[in-house]
Amino acid sequence: MRKLFLIAFFLLLIIPLYAEAFILDYYSVIMNVDDERSMTIKEDFSLEYTVPSHGFYRDIQYRFRDGVTADVDILWTSEDVLEEDNGEYISVRFGDPDKRVIGGPYEYDMKYTYSLGADPYPDYDEIYYNIVSSGAWDTVIERLVFSVTLPHPVSRDRIWLTAGPYGSEMEIPFNLSEDGCTISGRYSGLPAGYSVTLRVEMEEGYFSEAVPRFNFRTLSFWLSLSLSVMVAALVLFVWWRWGRDEKLVFPVSYNPPEGLTPMDAAFIYKGAADNSAVSAMLIYWADKGIIEITDNGDDDFVFTRLSDIPEGAGDAEKRLFNAFFASSDSVDTKSLRILGFASKLQGVRKAESEYFTGERSLSSPSSVRLRKRVMLLLIIPVILHAFISTLTLPLFMSVFVLFPSLMAYLVLRSQAGAIERKMRGSGFRFSYIAAPSAFLLFIWFFIVSALSPYDLTYTRTVIETAVFLISLMVSMLASASIDRRSEYADKVLSSVLGYREFIEKVEKDRIEKLSKEDPQFFYHVLSYAMALDTEDEWVRAFSGMYVEPARWYHGDDVADIYILSSFSRRWNHAYSSVIAPQPRGGGARTTRGSSGFSGGGFSGGGGRSW
Repeated sequence: MRKLFLIAFFLLLIIPLYAEAFILDYYSVIMNVDDERSMTIKEDFSLEYTVPSHGFYRDIQYRFRDGVTADVDILWTSEDVLEEDNGEYISVRFGDPDKRVIGGPYEYDMKYTYSLGADPYPDYDEIYYNIVSSGAWDTVIERLVFSVTLPHPVSRDRIWLTAGPYGSEMEIPFNLSEDGCTISGRYSGLPAGYSVTLRVEMEEGYFSEAVPRFNFRTLSFWLSLSLSVMVAALVLFVWWRWGRDEKLVFPVSYNPPEGLTPMDAAFIYKGAADNSAVSAMLIYWADKGIIEITDNGDDDFVFTRLSDIPEGAGDAEKRLFNAFFASSDSVDTKSLRILGFASKLQGVRKAESEYFTGERSLSSPSSVRLRKRVMLLLIIPVILHAFISTLTLPLFMSVFVLFPSLMAYLVLRSQAGAIERKMRGSGFRFSYIAAPSAFLLFIWFFIVSALSPYDLTYTRTVIETAVFLISLMVSMLASASIDRRSEYADKVLSSVLGYREFIEKVEKDRIEKLSKEDPQFFYHVLSYAMALDTEDEWVRAFSGMYVEPARWYHGDDVADIYILSSFSRRWNHAYSSVIAPQPRGGGARTTRGSSGFSGGGFSGGGGRSW
């Protein structure tokens, strides 16, 4: 055991304290700065390779997180090199791909210009430069020598030279020439990953010929916001101009819509054959003598078939009738669950939707085509946003914007139609968009978290991502609402709305007269009142009047029309709690500058082996 410990201890001692394949024995940086705030930099390297390598890369960073970019121009190198640009760094490759080296020292030299243009501060000028970048050299730098010559004298008390890991404010000594123009210094044994940063503050106008450089971060921010707002506004305009229905004028109708069952009327009025439409069909069949309903209380109903529905009934009505009485002439609410009524009901709703297609389509063909095109074209601003938002970031970061944005697009596209249909039927409710909103909040958090380490302007990232996602939701909902009625829809909807107007605002003397002529008149209309969500108004119209009990409804209080009118709500409750109960559990339902710190300035990057 002691031997194993000694071996492990020995291995720890011989493991190098650096991860690169070389040690930087000597690193010299000679910099000359002109009145344009442009730097001419000469660098000398002396490397000792600890692992066989072809050579090393000198990475010169020119794009930064706050949108500032530098112009880099390689003037000369001590040997033939390969230059590569990855969108954030210029990489200069020293070495021979056909030969490996080890040991050393191996010496390399290079010279380049590095131009930042004017700084953004209105009351002072500065040079803030990482002579050695934080985390850029993953190896020890045994000897660092530097010299920075400025075009005009500077004050010693406005010079800060710091060293250490990123954020360190530990100052190290430096020399200032007698003319106050040259700052020089040295550092021995700089650990891997440490930086050496020089910050010099001057009076405003020191760099008299410096020209402000274009800030891509500001451009990308305003481009992103403008794109999001313009897309949402454009889609809303398309919906307003070509996608919405004109106001429908209809006369009051005293007869049910010709050729339409309550379920048909509900689909035309609300865009869906919901549970209220199913309960309305039960009353409809009972009123026509096809079935009987027995009310045992506590949402326990028994439905008994007396005859078949007429031959001319539509496919959806036949499917619904067979879903009730496929195995027996008498069923109760509990047996409907065992017989899989809920799954059969999906087929009924599909058949009802298919019925209103072709010549009976409720949407004009031109609006359907326009809706599909707009929803498809919304993929373009999604891709453009991903590109714009990463103009100032490393290229690989576009993945962390594009993929989540595409996911948001796909989710909203799949949900927008259903949300629009719900809003059309009952107006806007936050619950309709709760699940998509929660998903978009997750996407927002993911994108902001992914970009924030690479983007100093955190607030801008938060704002532009939020505006983009809100714009996407608004655009999707607006495009899903592009659904202008067809001529057939105008005709049938006019008859449905006319009959609904009669039910909702019927006059007392009229129903008294009609009830005397037909004692069962209340029940003839009740099924359509249920389907069109006006059963309460219909019952109130008969308040204080005697209504003959329904011959087909059995149970306690059969003479109470309020009990019968509540059948729709009780059926909905029985369906959701007994016939098709939902699983329990969580989840959604539908001034002047400071002294500076190490690693905080602009940077010439680092190096790595290959």
